Amino acid sequence: MSVPSSTSSSAARKQSRARARWFALTILLLSMLLHLFILGGVNGELDGLSFETSPDEVVQVSLRAATPEQPAASAIAQTKKPAASAVVPAPVPVPVAVPVASVPVPPTASEPPAQTQTVADSTPVMPQELAAKQANNIAPETTPATEAEAAPLFNQVSMPQSVDLRYDVTASKDGRKIEGHGSINWQSDGQRYSISGEAGVLFFTVLNYKSSGRINSSGLAPDLYVEKRFRKSETNTHFQREKNSISFSASTASYPIKGSEQDRASVIWQIAALGKGNSAVFQPGLAFEIFIAGTRAGAMWRVYVNQLETISVDGRPTEAWHLSLMPAEPSFDMQFELWLAPQKDWVPVKLHYADHNDGYLEMLLTKMEKH
Repeated sequence: MSVPSSTSSSAARKQSRARARWFALTILLLSMLLHLFILGGVNGELDGLSFETSPDEVVQVSLRAATPEQPAASAIAQTKKPAASAVVPAPVPVPVAVPVASVPVPPTASEPPAQTQTVADSTPVMPQELAAKQANNIAPETTPATEAEAAPLFNQVSMPQSVDLRYDVTASKDGRKIEGHGSINWQSDGQRYSISGEAGVLFFTVLNYKSSGRINSSGLAPDLYVEKRFRKSETNTHFQREKNSISFSASTASYPIKGSEQDRASVIWQIAALGKGNSAVFQPGLAFEIFIAGTRAGAMWRVYVNQLETISVDGRPTEAWHLSLMPAEPSFDMQFELWLAPQKDWVPVKLHYADHNDGYLEMLLTKMEKH
């Protein structure tokens, strides 16, 4: 008995579809294995991008102007192997401190009054003549300034409006370049804030973090920072204000709370709030320090204001302040570059993390939605 041609054709089609499904599944599995192999390198790079020092290091906690002993230009020159992909222009000489109280910067009409606070725990930057003395190897004068002479570096903070930000992400490790996506969600009601963010490559999220806390006269006052990295356990950094202590779930290190301490996420928005509230003081050459708590330890970091640069944001030129953040103590394991755009409410339009092995992670703003 002969088999009808329609039955043979149907069976052939079924076999063909089955082979196609198995082929597609095999390609998908191979692609996932390749992605996991690549992510191993990306995850290794992200492990190197940290705001941490030894847990045993004792660091004074405060927000203060940068001292002259380690200016940005000399810090970069001493590194044995600078990150080739990180652009860190040497800041110009530090300007003479301007008593901020004599040039107040009121909030704009669109800003709610509750989001502007007074800051009174900062000290002025060093005078311009200091750079010239250092260039000629002349020791700076050590006459201390009295309290009457000391003018505050910042006299108010102004919080950016709540916003959702979307980024294109580019990561590089050992010559391998990978592209991905990222996001930052910033929420503030003038009394409390919350930050959540993530960065991913291919189909995977390699970094997830959250920061939450209060807003006071110094700006952001974190309560909790949570971070989860790909193939790593979640870590928690606690700002225990009732105990006056910063502690870590990933280590036994602890630091006293003295004011203005930040975590890895809040530090970006703290600087944005200082810049927005004191735009007349935000000038090339400005330098100040902030204590940053990571996942296992904390340290004082120095912030350098370089210059206004034009960044292409979604195809449109946008002016943004380029800032460099480096550990105050000599360290060349990492550099963090940040671009804040005044015309976009001081949100971060670009972020660039680089390590001493030429690895980097860069985020460039593509979409912005205010709440």
